[in-house]
Amino acid sequence: MSDFSDYFLNEDWENSPDVPRVYLGAFGKHPGWNDHLDDIGLSTGSLLWARRLLYGVGIASQIENATWKKAGSAKTLSAFNHHLLWRRSGESIAGRIWSSRDGKGRSLYPMCTLVHCLGQRFEWIADEVMPLLERAESGCMDASTASGVLAVLDNIQNVLREKTDSCNKSIAAVDSPMGVADWTSHFRQDNVSLQRLLHYVCRNLAVFTPGVYAWCDKDEVIHSRCLRLPVVDSMTSAGALNGWLSFLATQIDPAVPLLGVIPHGQRWLDVFVGEPAAEDFFALKANLEAVPLVTEIPYQIDEDVIAVLPRILSDLSQGRLPSASILNNQSVSLNREVADKWLARIRTKGRNWFLSRLLSPADSRKGIRFLNTD
Repeated sequence: MSDFSDYFLNEDWENSPDVPRVYLGAFGKHPGWNDHLDDIGLSTGSLLWARRLLYGVGIASQIENATWKKAGSAKTLSAFNHHLLWRRSGESIAGRIWSSRDGKGRSLYPMCTLVHCLGQRFEWIADEVMPLLERAESGCMDASTASGVLAVLDNIQNVLREKTDSCNKSIAAVDSPMGVADWTSHFRQDNVSLQRLLHYVCRNLAVFTPGVYAWCDKDEVIHSRCLRLPVVDSMTSAGALNGWLSFLATQIDPAVPLLGVIPHGQRWLDVFVGEPAAEDFFALKANLEAVPLVTEIPYQIDEDVIAVLPRILSDLSQGRLPSASILNNQSVSLNREVADKWLARIRTKGRNWFLSRLLSPADSRKGIRFLNTD
């Protein structure tokens, strides 16, 4: 196990009150470069981790091993066109992935843009960050040169930073209701899917039981899970991301990083729990023929799941997510309190990741620039 569990989206930025609260980075392929573009704006440790896992470990492994190619067109998506949200405690990374090519016409790898948000409300991320990421995508696709891409991204970052002035800057971002009403309404009526979902949580996410920390034992192999979940008809992409990540955070340890990825125009999302392994990223371009929804797998439901169902339905009937985890039977509020203390202890006693690797607080106010991370 790497240091991911300690420092990813757990940066010691409270001790740097004057630095910006949003950071835009980019990587991948673009015609302005003859190969992979020089990483742009990856000025926090978490953005470097995200780039390494998403692109260097995940996408690269699928392409180099021809995993998607071997699966065939009947089981894979034809292009990259994804929204993503990586979340933990009061930090988030929102992003876009789209099909692209380099200056020599090679098109296997996509281009990616990510925004690291510190202590920002999800409504602000949904209303401001996500549309600006789409604007950045459009601008990058229109730009033919490296300098044109840099100008587009620099402008987007400046706009984002101007908009954060009135936003929350505390470590604990307020819970968002976005998508929650749709989520609770759907599963209140669909008991079969709810039981299958709870069965999956009990049988496959037990390593992430609140307060146990087996998932981050550095002497063990990397523990991760990837599960495919439905986007119900009334949900927007932003609502689905928030609704599903919020639900899972009520069941597993709230200290566990969660990554949600939605292919544009599809009615499912994939959630990566913990530090993703290379094989988890097969789901990124796999369709429902290759990876089914958890809620459509006909599990033999265990008695312990049946026993907690009335309690879960009671919460859903009031339009709220479960108030307790079925993994340790403790309240969500207590599990969150314990997780916040654990994260704070690591954050203050461990390495100071926030901007320490690449930028000083003064430099962090500057615009987008090239970064060599080799």
